[in-house]
Amino acid sequence: MSTNMDVLLRNYIPIDIQGRVYSVRNTLQFFTIPIGYFSGGILVDKVFGPFMLLQPLGGFLATVFGTGKGSGAAFLFFILGIVGVLTCLIFRKNTNI
Repeated sequence: MSTNMDVLLRNYIPIDIQGRVYSVRNTLQFFTIPIGYFSGGILVDKVFGPFMLLQPLGGFLATVFGTGKGSGAAFLFFILGIVGVLTCLIFRKNTNI
């Protein structure tokens, strides 16, 4: 994915401003990492963890992810994977990308 982005940036951005564009891209890319960690922790602790504790022991979600510590994080990763796949499927039809 990084190689594809580099090819697009180098082909369409004039050489004299490529450094600035890469700087802005990296700033936006890397400042979101701590935000993602923080929001992921809140989601696991406040949303998905308590949700998994409410699941009945024989239920589908409890069977797949469990109900103990870490089950909320597992469910969050599952949801993120589904959202990622759906996003890729939606945008693959865009011929401009």
